[in-house]
Amino acid sequence: MVKPLEGIKVLDFTRVLAGPFATRILSDLGADVIKVEPPEGDMTRNIGKKIAGISGYYTQQNVGKRAICVDLLKTEGQELIKRLVAEADVVTENYRPGVMEEMGIDWDTLHAINPRLVMMSISGFGQVGPERERASYAPIIHGETGILQRQAMVTGMDRPMDIALSVADTTTGMHGLIGLLAALHHAQRTGEGQHVDMAMINAMFFTDDYVHLAVHGLEAQVPAGLVFNATGGPIMLAGDEKWFWRVLNTRAGVADPTPEGADLETKIRLRRAAIDEYLLSFPDRESLIAKLNEVNLAWGEVNEARTALDHQRSVEGRQVLVEVDDRDGGTRRTTNTPYRFSGLDAGVSGPAAHRGEHNYAAVLDWIDISASELDALHEAGILLRDESAEAPDLR
Repeated sequence: MVKPLEGIKVLDFTRVLAGPFATRILSDLGADVIKVEPPEGDMTRNIGKKIAGISGYYTQQNVGKRAICVDLLKTEGQELIKRLVAEADVVTENYRPGVMEEMGIDWDTLHAINPRLVMMSISGFGQVGPERERASYAPIIHGETGILQRQAMVTGMDRPMDIALSVADTTTGMHGLIGLLAALHHAQRTGEGQHVDMAMINAMFFTDDYVHLAVHGLEAQVPAGLVFNATGGPIMLAGDEKWFWRVLNTRAGVADPTPEGADLETKIRLRRAAIDEYLLSFPDRESLIAKLNEVNLAWGEVNEARTALDHQRSVEGRQVLVEVDDRDGGTRRTTNTPYRFSGLDAGVSGPAAHRGEHNYAAVLDWIDISASELDALHEAGILLRDESAEAPDLR
């Protein structure tokens, strides 16, 4: 089966997470993604377990892409990029606003070269706005949008702490991808390119389903899932707390321990303790789960990621993980694309690349350039590559 984005050419200047997350999806859906790295490479090449010099983090976000390494501070490097842009459908970048302009490859310049081009720029506070020049990573956005303060309040933490998930990055990457695909559809219909300005601050406020409280000056509510002690280990019950207490009280026979006239804080404390006691009263995990299913409560295990990957039935049943070439004669596991189509294919199209591995193959595929010209660019330090990268096939 074919992939839905086959034939789309993407020139990818993104690094770390928000941008690479989006372009990994484009690659999984069939686009030819050429990742353009600076001489020092993407910093994620140094994060996680390395096999054959390629890290786990880099693999997860960049598997399936081809990679070239270009010194964009040199005129010859910029000129090569402009030749590639003329053939591209999409350009993506997540530098701080102004950096692409400093390198001579900003939107106005690239749009003049290729009027049908769609370019997506991801940044913390947008290409336009009073804070456009601020550097930003996911924890900054988590703090500034109120997520961390809300988490501290509902969990009783002494001080806010960042969450162990770069949700601002991945959320922005997903929203950016939606905007990019919409602009690409428009460009294919009209020939008119677009610059998609994707700010992390916008994406997070839009995605936060508790913002409806904040815009009316209300405080955050208790989250829709609570963890209780139970036979066999902690368990999550999800839904409005008043609702699942009523279910346990009326259908499972859990007695209400609150005295008449008790205030709300006392009711919550005593009822939660009663739920703990009830869930710990079962002789084994199987009978506990059977009862929760019987009374129709939504429940979930509280796993560590490593445990979930090894024991969660859906991991295998839904093919959450995929084996990819580890570039060392074996394979390594990484996350699989989540998209399933009735009549189209999706998924990893190849291994993660060494830095500059496709300086020849990818460039030769896109533009009319001779191998001798590419040799000269290598000798001049415009194109760079790791020694571990495979030798180019110029035949």
